[in-house]
Amino acid sequence: MKMQSKKKQQYDEPTMTVDELSKALYESNTKLANNIREQKDFFYNISHDLRSPIAAIRGAIEYLESDNSIDDKKRTEMYSLIDSKSKSLEFMIEEIFLLTKLGTNEKLLKPAVVPCGNYLEDYFFTNELDPKYKDLNLFLDVPMEFEWGIYVDTNYMNRVLDNLFENARRHTAKGGSITLSAKLSDDNSSAVIEVRDTGEGIEQNDIARVFDKSFMSDASRTPGSESGAGLGLSICKRIVELSNGTISCTSSTGEDHGTAFTIMLPVCQS
Repeated sequence: MKMQSKKKQQYDEPTMTVDELSKALYESNTKLANNIREQKDFFYNISHDLRSPIAAIRGAIEYLESDNSIDDKKRTEMYSLIDSKSKSLEFMIEEIFLLTKLGTNEKLLKPAVVPCGNYLEDYFFTNELDPKYKDLNLFLDVPMEFEWGIYVDTNYMNRVLDNLFENARRHTAKGGSITLSAKLSDDNSSAVIEVRDTGEGIEQNDIARVFDKSFMSDASRTPGSESGAGLGLSICKRIVELSNGTISCTSSTGEDHGTAFTIMLPVCQS
């Protein structure tokens, strides 16, 4: 009876040296540690921001329950405070939910080709009529014949522009300006959309982190101090990335202070 011989298993030659493998492992571990730290910071900041309106609501309710002699004016003020903080809490939860959806569902957006120039003009003139911008100068700098289209979900892109305009408004003094502009990139492949203001600016050390969801500093220019959880710019970045684009920030705090957020989106013939 013949015994069948087993073939010796063949192994491919390693494509990386030991040093290269060690370096790759170190980089992976560093990235993982950074991600874990970012997650911890994110949940710490979110829990802190959620506790603030909850504490205000509970305090107002306890005050109303503690004294039956509160006059109508004071009672109305407390009800208004509860309503305001409830809306703030609702908005924060909605932001967290949206960021989670954007991070797990790439098919959430339903894009279509829209004329970039017409779209930006419509958006601008709607904002120009908004009374909250009455103390600022709004400027539109889009070429008359901007024939290129962009492939976007306008509902989500409106959210990006809303956030950038709102940030600019809150950080720009009365009499300052906000400019919405668009042009074609030097290689004619992208629409370069910019929201620029003459506001207080962002410290240079903070610019690289303004899109991080764990970065909650006032300098991040996110709407956390008024109504949000500080996730606005993280949401903007994710929406732009899902639209196959990029978003970046430049800013200065000196004499020539101001900030610009620049979105680059691939163009197509509209």
